[in-house]
Amino acid sequence: MQHPEEEDQRKGESAHDEKHKSAEIVIDPTQIVTNGAHSTPTASHTYSEALEVVGQGWFHTLLMFVTGLCLMSVINETVNVGFIISAAECDLDLTFSDKGILNGAGFLGVVSSSYVWGFLSDTWGRRKVLLLASSGALITSALSTFSPHVWVLIGARYLVGIFVSGNAATSYAYLAEFHGEASRAKVISWAAMFMAIGLIFLPSLAWLVIPLDDRFDLHLFGMRYAMWRIYMLLCSLELILIIVGLLYLPESGKFLLTNGHREKVVQILAKIYHINQGKPEHTFPVKSITLDAIDAAFANEMQLRSSLGFRYLWQQTVPLFRVPLLWHTLKASVLMFGLFASSSGLFLWVPDILNTYLQHEDMQLCDVIALMHANKTAARSEPSASTCPITINANIFLITTLMGVIFLACYILNGLIINRVGKTTLLNGWFVVCGICGLAILWTSDFYLTLILIAAFVSSGCLGGVLSAISVDLFPTNYRAMAMCLILMTGRFGAMAGSNIIAYLLAYNCNLIFILFGGSLL
Repeated sequence: MQHPEEEDQRKGESAHDEKHKSAEIVIDPTQIVTNGAHSTPTASHTYSEALEVVGQGWFHTLLMFVTGLCLMSVINETVNVGFIISAAECDLDLTFSDKGILNGAGFLGVVSSSYVWGFLSDTWGRRKVLLLASSGALITSALSTFSPHVWVLIGARYLVGIFVSGNAATSYAYLAEFHGEASRAKVISWAAMFMAIGLIFLPSLAWLVIPLDDRFDLHLFGMRYAMWRIYMLLCSLELILIIVGLLYLPESGKFLLTNGHREKVVQILAKIYHINQGKPEHTFPVKSITLDAIDAAFANEMQLRSSLGFRYLWQQTVPLFRVPLLWHTLKASVLMFGLFASSSGLFLWVPDILNTYLQHEDMQLCDVIALMHANKTAARSEPSASTCPITINANIFLITTLMGVIFLACYILNGLIINRVGKTTLLNGWFVVCGICGLAILWTSDFYLTLILIAAFVSSGCLGGVLSAISVDLFPTNYRAMAMCLILMTGRFGAMAGSNIIAYLLAYNCNLIFILFGGSLL
């Protein structure tokens, strides 16, 4: 028999337990209803996970189009001069030397400012740099069309090269940082194809505009505004599209995230979610974004760059010229230099060479070039000549358009077979084929065969991507970005040097052009 006090104690504990249980309410988060909608607790996502939630859609299509145009603008503003040097020869009294320097001015601007733009992109932001670079390139390019003298035009095109270099240095990073691992490589490849499209666009536009010079006689600010000037102005129109597109696009989410602007990143991704999925922004399920391991390392590197400034560039560059990276740096740089010097250097001269070659189709190419040089020398020795002896054959632009199509086809072909045959095998195979074609130009007098050989020779330029892919694997991660910047900068310097070397050899020994550059590829 229990004691009455024990029984009262047991009843009190029982009542206390029941009271305690009634206070413990277990809530299923999925069953909480607020204004008729289920709500879930705030979950933290990494940036990569948030991009997967955002998905792919119209925003990424616009992004690829704008960044593709940025890359295309680099081609347009550095290569377009090659299509006007014949038409501008009389207006500016151009010599072979002038043409070589003019062809290389834009490339020199790109080379001399690449490092600076890369640094500014990492400190100011991707979108801000692209806006500044595109706006500066548009203004300087438009002003360059009013150049009254060749050296004014050379200086203006150098400034255009400086500004457009910002597009080359920043576009890939801006595009890649809105894509996850699954889609990044694919969209970068698609954007890179805009450069090949630029090589189709430039001669096509030249074919439509430059031959109209005989029909129109325009004058602006007391000077004759020839069709080659209008052509250069039209080549810059894509910069307007870039600026308009960038005004609509946001800053890179990863750049903002690594600088601590997490709430702003969520807002940006919510807008992209709305554009891609067609759903209201407030339904975006990601409310908090954290840095994953890769982003954290990137954030630390960004802080280091900001604190060290240009000393960071020095610290990243010096190890590339020390053992064990020295040999890799020299090897990749020399290959890229030779590749750009051979392909881009000659391609800049193709329209000018073809303009004379089309008048003497039954002769060997170098014999035609010797005749061209002799005719120009004779014309300059007659000061009484009042008319310009240069006539522009519109077919040269159709031929160079077809060469641009070949470039595009080579890009696509490389993408299809690179994994099957291997990067190094593909690179070596193309080098041999293109080098043989370059040397074969010396021994053929058939017009169409010569054109095919020239097209095959300059198509070696599409190997820049393959060589870059090989070079990336040669360097450790912490030096990889700076190494690629240096290698590509060396390549663009090669384009400038190749153009000027060809300018000298055109006047003195044409055969050496194809022996030197064809042999360098081999």
